[in-house]
Amino acid sequence: MDYSFAEYERDIEMGHEIEFRYKGKVYININAKDGYGFRGDFKDIVYYKTPQELLDNGTINGKKLRDIWDEVAVITIF
Repeated sequence: MDYSFAEYERDIEMGHEIEFRYKGKVYININAKDGYGFRGDFKDIVYYKTPQELLDNGTINGKKLRDIWDEVAVITIF
């Protein structure tokens, strides 16, 4: 699926949940009562207070999502 980081930002801010694969591992962003969650490889969820905080601080292996987005394969958008 051709899905830009700008589209990802828009959808996260709208409350969508996005499941994607990066380097063979599955990750998901969720919208929950505790905030905007980010879970990698089915490990503990890290919650951020705002969508922008998730977009600014969400990382995989120390790399910002924005910087690795070209290597991401989106699986599902809820």
